[in-house]
Amino acid sequence: MHRTRKVAISSVTRALNLVGDRWNQLILQEAFRGAGGFEDLRTGTGATRNTLSMRLRGLVANGVLEQRALREGGARKAYHLTDKGEDLFNWILLVWSWGIRWQSVSSNGPTVLAHTTCGKAMLPVMVCAHCHGRVSVHSCRYETGEGAGDEEVRIPRLHRRRRTGGDETLRDLDVVDMTADRWTGMVVSTQYFGLHKFDEMLQHLDIASNILADRLKALVANGIFERRLYAMSPPRYDYWMTTKGKDLYPQALALLQWGDKWLAPDGPPVCVIHRQCEKPVEARLVCSECDGELHHDNVVEKRGKERPKP
Repeated sequence: MHRTRKVAISSVTRALNLVGDRWNQLILQEAFRGAGGFEDLRTGTGATRNTLSMRLRGLVANGVLEQRALREGGARKAYHLTDKGEDLFNWILLVWSWGIRWQSVSSNGPTVLAHTTCGKAMLPVMVCAHCHGRVSVHSCRYETGEGAGDEEVRIPRLHRRRRTGGDETLRDLDVVDMTADRWTGMVVSTQYFGLHKFDEMLQHLDIASNILADRLKALVANGIFERRLYAMSPPRYDYWMTTKGKDLYPQALALLQWGDKWLAPDGPPVCVIHRQCEKPVEARLVCSECDGELHHDNVVEKRGKERPKP
């Protein structure tokens, strides 16, 4: 059975409940690459048939994918992104970008991204549509949105158990481990609202203490968080994002804005304001080399070691 709990309405939580799972993210990755057949998706993701079938049913039920006949009148069907699914491209692109930038690419992830308009290897840059200024964790502030409130949520049991072992085991987590684990994403999100102490996170997330401790240990081991001593007797630590951790903010914001658009019928629960222009952020992704806007149809993967200029 699913567990339910009452929490503050959050577009990030709603989005993570739909796609915050390793297999869901790998399926979406392959869908954006053009894979649609069951066997193609199974090969690309490495999922078992049962796991893949279950995740595909969920993505179809939630309107992210749809099934279409391979040919008119045919019985065989393929999976295709809906408009709702296509709108996740910015999130997936920023996940890929973070993995490339921090040398944390998943086993089947892209190693180089190129913009077909300028023909150069690049990394996407998030900017504000109003003023074209860079969007980062430090350039944004938050206000209560019209969709704020509390709701009963059902906690899905899709996230896999974190691997156990010492710090060496935890350090080999890749970008999918960092961005496709529901609880990891929610723990990271507490930083954006100034929550740094273990007890603050525990209360805010209504999370089991062992799960929180596990995710924090992994985030520290992988250089996303750092611990800072704030009390001597007994030793007590709080958690702060590193530069590497702060670089996760654009993909988190992309997921939040997707949730605002598709999962918040009463309006955004949180309004993100860009400090440079003092307007609600309407994020766009542009090429780091030519400043041209990026879309699904003008970004391609390349193989090799070519990298954009820093």
